Amino acid sequence: MRYIEHIIESEKLLLSWQTSRPGKNRSRMFVAELIRNKDDADLVYLLDSNEFQKAQSLGFKEYTGFSANQQTHEKVLFAFIKRLPPRSRGDFGKYLDSLRIRNDADISDFALLGYSGAKLPDDDFEVINTFENAIPPFEFLLNIQGYRYYAERLPFASINLEQEATFQTEPENKIDPKAIKIIVGGTHAGYVCRGLAESFHKWFEMGYKIDASIERKNGTVERPEISLYVSIKML
Repeated sequence: MRYIEHIIESEKLLLSWQTSRPGKNRSRMFVAELIRNKDDADLVYLLDSNEFQKAQSLGFKEYTGFSANQQTHEKVLFAFIKRLPPRSRGDFGKYLDSLRIRNDADISDFALLGYSGAKLPDDDFEVINTFENAIPPFEFLLNIQGYRYYAERLPFASINLEQEATFQTEPENKIDPKAIKIIVGGTHAGYVCRGLAESFHKWFEMGYKIDASIERKNGTVERPEISLYVSIKML
């Protein structure tokens, strides 16, 4: 097990939403930002964005308890921390291990939201850490998005822990020209989360060294999940 050695205390996180309605567009849409406010955080809805309006057309209304009729809600960290297990729990150390964060790591609740994704099984929200303006070195876990669509070409059983993964831009992608493919064993395995794609492009432009390898395999047969350990360094 490899741990994250350099914790980034980001100033902003994205809040994404995905409809649970069958037969609808299942893409994640960015509906709000969580902005660090000292030891707390503010929720800012992206009211003027096309994604917010698209989310509304698919059934999005608000993050529970915070009306979208008001763009900014201050000091909302208490509501989002409920998405994480309490630090007082006896197995909290195991939870940190699952995120590859050391038990003695100095990490704020705000940063923990970003590193964990804070996804619950009974709602449609997920928090995304974009690592905007993060200065290397740093590391993070990255789920391969859409792997199940490529599993026939790259069977789950054929993927090995610590196997190298690489990233490729895909400017010819008609749906999203900024999409970034993840390659494992020479085969297209899926994509980088859209919320992180812009940061990856910036890291490419900056000439940073990006290393990645398979860190974890789990999930179900219907929904297999593969996570990468990603390291960003200056050359």
